Amino acid sequence: MKKLVISLVAALVMLCAAAPCFAESGADILPEIRMEQQKKEYRTPQGQVCIVTDYTRLIVENADQFPALAKKLEQVHNEEWNYRMEDDARTSFNDAVELKKHRPEDYMHFLLEERIWQKYLDRNILSLYVEYYQNRGGARPNIDISCYNLAPVTGEFITLDDVLASGKRNEFRENYVKTALEKFKNDRQLFYYDNYKTIVDELFRLDYAGEPPLTWTWGYEGITMYFPPGALGPAVIGPVEAFIPFRGNEALFNKKFLK
Repeated sequence: MKKLVISLVAALVMLCAAAPCFAESGADILPEIRMEQQKKEYRTPQGQVCIVTDYTRLIVENADQFPALAKKLEQVHNEEWNYRMEDDARTSFNDAVELKKHRPEDYMHFLLEERIWQKYLDRNILSLYVEYYQNRGGARPNIDISCYNLAPVTGEFITLDDVLASGKRNEFRENYVKTALEKFKNDRQLFYYDNYKTIVDELFRLDYAGEPPLTWTWGYEGITMYFPPGALGPAVIGPVEAFIPFRGNEALFNKKFLK
């Protein structure tokens, strides 16, 4: 009996010693995001392709371990983009058929295409960059930009205020974002609107959780703010970026998100 008790106590001690390892191992598990393209063709009454839609379905492979994230991505992205693509195709169909009559080449059709890039992932934040490319037969395609910044465990949106240190929002905008925008302009030799700084101020003022006008991604070396074509300057210059590195600017950010 004494040997049995000793054995049980020893086993309990070993189990307790191993528990932190198990916890640490569990903490290292990350969501596995698979991107699956959903492509569909719409044809004229004569059978010619006149619209192609293509969006990225986001699938959490280990959804059993990250059910909240899987549910959130299904709701705010997969279902939303499936509806958006179908609605865009429906409202554009007559124009696309008309285009095909006058420009019957096989390659000439409306293209509504969404693409996603995973910019960062750890236990604290999943950061995804989204571009929506729309070519409706005009001289220049339209490009819309959006981002998803989500907490992998809870599936909740992470806002800019969440990743910034308390009270640093105005300093971040004035001393870092605007400086980075000037650098981007000079490096690329771009032309901004004269009042672009006022536009930036307004976007920061309007920013709110869930569906913010501010578009940004968290990265391994810094945070990047994105401004779509036409927001700060003529659409022809394309998207505008402001990159603020973490190194040397640690006091700007919430330590929780810094590696």
